[in-house]
Amino acid sequence: MKKVLYLIMAVAASVACTNLDEQIYSQIAKENFFTTEEQFVKYSARAYSALQHWGTEKSLWTFNIQITNEVCVPVNANGGWWDDGRYNEVHVHSISSSNRLLEMAWEYWTKGITACNDVLDTFESIDKDFAAKDRVIAEMKVLRAYFYLCGMDEWGYVPFSVSKHIEGYPPKKDRAFMFEFIEKEIKDNIDLLQVEPTKEYYGRVTRAFADAILAKLYLNAEKWIGKPMWKEAEDACWDVISAGHYQIAPNYKDNFCVNNENCPEQIMAIPYSTVYTKSDHNAFIIYMSTLPADLCEPFGINAEAWDGLCGEPDFLASYDPADTRKKDTWLYGQMYDKANNPIEYEPGVPYIIDPDMPESVYGKDSHREPLQGARIGKWTYQSDGLLTGGQVGMDNDFFLVRYADVVLMYVEALVRQDKAGTAAAVEDFKKIRTRAGLAPMTAAELTLDNLYWERAHELAIEGWHRQDMIRFDKYLEAWWAKPEKTESDLLLPIPKTAIAANPNLK
Repeated sequence: MKKVLYLIMAVAASVACTNLDEQIYSQIAKENFFTTEEQFVKYSARAYSALQHWGTEKSLWTFNIQITNEVCVPVNANGGWWDDGRYNEVHVHSISSSNRLLEMAWEYWTKGITACNDVLDTFESIDKDFAAKDRVIAEMKVLRAYFYLCGMDEWGYVPFSVSKHIEGYPPKKDRAFMFEFIEKEIKDNIDLLQVEPTKEYYGRVTRAFADAILAKLYLNAEKWIGKPMWKEAEDACWDVISAGHYQIAPNYKDNFCVNNENCPEQIMAIPYSTVYTKSDHNAFIIYMSTLPADLCEPFGINAEAWDGLCGEPDFLASYDPADTRKKDTWLYGQMYDKANNPIEYEPGVPYIIDPDMPESVYGKDSHREPLQGARIGKWTYQSDGLLTGGQVGMDNDFFLVRYADVVLMYVEALVRQDKAGTAAAVEDFKKIRTRAGLAPMTAAELTLDNLYWERAHELAIEGWHRQDMIRFDKYLEAWWAKPEKTESDLLLPIPKTAIAANPNLK
């Protein structure tokens, strides 16, 4: 239930309010506040709210979809989105340590760590016990493990701290250290977490989320620490599958519709709202980043759009013609208004978006034409009049982890252990394929290359594709407007601002 978490965040903000120049009536002493599970949950919202930056225009998510072969940001017809070459740097993988997009991606996970540490430090100072106190603490520790996984994945070496009460600067730790820490942190707390995905735990860490993060850890272990852990990944996924609490949604778009909180695939949702998350710091504003401004009115969106993010032509061309996920994910071809009438670009000229673009459009002195480049249409755009003026977020929640991802990880873990026959027989895997209008894969068809593209199309633009590209040895290859790269490109540079703030990072 989304509103519960929003109200919790509001209370948490009031608890944190201080002003030394006047008498405060909004403060509540710790000994009078932290007496129930509900109050612990309200305070934990300080950490959960750090997740919501995910859906903004500059975040780790939008950075990751640009650094893969999914999304590009060429200069548009009006000359916008060059921004001193910062988007081009990300696309061609020549990222300077002063790139603002890199800094914002770094800040996403480090601010999450800081928020989790702050909450945990406060909880540790409360000498009171009650039912489910340990569960809320376990949620925070697993959430912190997720944020650390984000940092370790992208940068390799990360600053490490489990408390804000440390002397000096946080030390820099390598992947081997962080891998062991994340694994232990999740294992030590997983049995304390909520198992059944009730409304009360919507948007909160549950056992299934912890298992999914463990599966991500194990699935990438060979690349991260040089140790294949396919069986461990299989077991973590099976823990979710065998519990029987999640199902493949009947329709693919059920995962991405405006009111998607009841979708049976959501394992970890980031709740968004036109009321409670409406600033550019915590709103889900994908429509603003991708749509041309002239499509807002016919789509029923009473707001502005910036005409930026486009689908990479090669990625669009990689879909099977029968795969319905292509049309469910991207906007291309004839555009229609909210009443399903064809839109005209100008009188007598149909509004037809061409998904193809020449590579030459990517550069300071070049630009794409107004109707070039497929746009992101995966999340249903609201046409209810609630999106009004300026930077206003959508009501769609973002599923950070969904059940289809767990099923595909399970299948991959089996295939990598030479169990393609077992993998092909997984019923939920068959449902993922048939839902997309495709025949289930046979054991012979379950090659790593076919599985790579299955994950790419099912989970397109959901933020996990960079991991997949590296794991399947695709990331260093050349693709549309991006040259072949070397091993050093597998890790991102630490931002200059982070090094200035912590000398240990140099």
